[in-house]
Amino acid sequence: MSKQKERKLKRIRKQRVWTKVLGIVMTIAVFFVLAVVILLIFAISVVFNKVQQGYNDSSEAVQIIEEEWDIENQDSLNKICENILKNDSSIKDICIVDSDDKIVYQYGEETPNFEWNIEALGNGNTKFIMTDDEESFIYTDNNLEAGLRIEEVLRKIASNNNEESDNNFLESKKLTMINFWYEIPLSDENYSVCIKNELPVRQMEIIFVEVVMEIMLLFAMILIIYYLSSLLGLVLERRKHVIMMTTDIVTGGNNLQYFVKEGNKLLKKNKRGKYNYAVVAIRMEKYRNFCSCYGVKEGEELLEGFSLALKENLYKKEILAHAEKADFALLLVYETEEELVARIKKMISKMDSVKAGQKKYFSAGIYKVQNSCDGIDSMYNYAGVAINVINEDSEERIVWFNDEMQSEQLWIRKVENDMEKALINKEFQVYLQPKYSTKAEVLSGAEALVRWIHPIEGFVPPYRFIPIFESNGFVMQLDDYMLTEVARQQAKWIAEGKKTVPISVNISRVHFIKEDLAEHICQIVDEFNVPHDLIELELTESAFFDDKGVLLNTINKLKSYGFAISMDDFGSGYSSLNSLRELPLDVVKLDAGFFRDSDESGRGKLIVGDTISLAKKLDMKIVAEGIETRDQVDFLATMDCDLIQGYYFAKPMPISEFEEKAFG
Repeated sequence: MSKQKERKLKRIRKQRVWTKVLGIVMTIAVFFVLAVVILLIFAISVVFNKVQQGYNDSSEAVQIIEEEWDIENQDSLNKICENILKNDSSIKDICIVDSDDKIVYQYGEETPNFEWNIEALGNGNTKFIMTDDEESFIYTDNNLEAGLRIEEVLRKIASNNNEESDNNFLESKKLTMINFWYEIPLSDENYSVCIKNELPVRQMEIIFVEVVMEIMLLFAMILIIYYLSSLLGLVLERRKHVIMMTTDIVTGGNNLQYFVKEGNKLLKKNKRGKYNYAVVAIRMEKYRNFCSCYGVKEGEELLEGFSLALKENLYKKEILAHAEKADFALLLVYETEEELVARIKKMISKMDSVKAGQKKYFSAGIYKVQNSCDGIDSMYNYAGVAINVINEDSEERIVWFNDEMQSEQLWIRKVENDMEKALINKEFQVYLQPKYSTKAEVLSGAEALVRWIHPIEGFVPPYRFIPIFESNGFVMQLDDYMLTEVARQQAKWIAEGKKTVPISVNISRVHFIKEDLAEHICQIVDEFNVPHDLIELELTESAFFDDKGVLLNTINKLKSYGFAISMDDFGSGYSSLNSLRELPLDVVKLDAGFFRDSDESGRGKLIVGDTISLAKKLDMKIVAEGIETRDQVDFLATMDCDLIQGYYFAKPMPISEFEEKAFG
């Protein structure tokens, strides 16, 4: 899968999910913060007011006591306290203490217990003293904010939240009672008055808070439901996208993206090797021909039938996908290799039964999974490589990917990684193989051959890299490089006053897709001011099977520019005579196969002789390549062959050695 496609899929998987989750979190957080703020406002506005009111009432009571009190006259104090409690229902108990906190007078049932003095709850001179009922406080300073601990009051409120109420729901229902002892000093510094106030917190005082909290809770629930429904919709939408992206539009089954995703999951779960897995590629050969004969719709219906036939033969923990064209990818579990091959044959037989009246051909490649951590896309590619090595006429159509194929794949990757750099660094070197005149046996020409001197691999023979370059198109750059180097060398020899000979340069068949090939070659050679008759351009006979019109047009242009055109490997194909008939060639190079094997019957010599005779009649020169013996040289001399190229005279050699042989 491409990186761009993977990035798009990640964006779809992550699309807006975080915003929904963040919305829920923020809603809960805001609700919590507002709730705390409202509760604090309630505590400050209600509780502080109650405490202040109690302090004011207690101060007024103390003023009355101080005006009329006599510590020795208990009856007088009792009457004063009785009137105070009668006039102020919130005041419950009154007592007078001396400077040692000793109670010298008491009116009521309760007295403060000074042993419960909790000074940690106060600041400065302010202190709270628990009463003997362990629920009340003594407050000793009129600085409310400095001394009051709200959390203690709220705790008290919460603990008494379920007390009985009066009949008046709004006015008299007591949610809780706050009991405070106020210690207020008299003018006589030896005495202080302690007054217990019972301060009720009624529902009317917090009804507003309840309403606001309920509205906030309702709003929060609406937001949370909205975000949850949006999140659920997004999850369903994303699932829909995933299904669409992993569904094959031709077969209706799974596509290669699904195969890679789910296959990797299965293999990761199988790290301990509980199951033996193999990645299998099954291909219907000549699918394009089938579609040409029966139509594309018929071809797609055939593939759909293949998919269903394969799916019926899958076991648990196996997956199938339509990869491309008529290729199917499978991840199969097996016990033995023989059992797996037999099963694949059965699958192919089921596929062949789809539209049974139409002939079909199948091939299969198998990659044995050895490391579950490897990507399954690479494994499927290796299974496809195994298919590609099957010859068209091979009887065995099921092949296992092996180490040799692996090495070949690694070599192809290395060649493709290094080829651009090799061209820049001039690792490709021009070797020249001399051509000798048959009768005079003097050097009369040469063929330029490429050799790769790799900095690590050393000398790399052409058969190791030329087919790769022809496959990936890099051969076009290499041909231009060789033509440039040959023209540069010819120009150097001309400048030095040396007698130069024509040098032939191979032009790959892939060049002929360019309609301006002739002009392109002229531009390269003319850059060095080399006469065109010193450059011979060699075409392989296989080029004849490409676009014949473009080939003929290019050859005519090149000839008009003064270049000699030769056909290499003549006789290796099946249309040699047609080539001679239709192409205006200057030189024909007889394939080395004519001279490689022994010919006791003499049929090969007859064919060579007649071919040379025919070429001469068409005003073409003949070059015999691959000549290695004296007998072959003598025979070609009698046949009036023009030039000989082969190991008998010289192997391909570096330019420096060629110069010694040509000009030494």
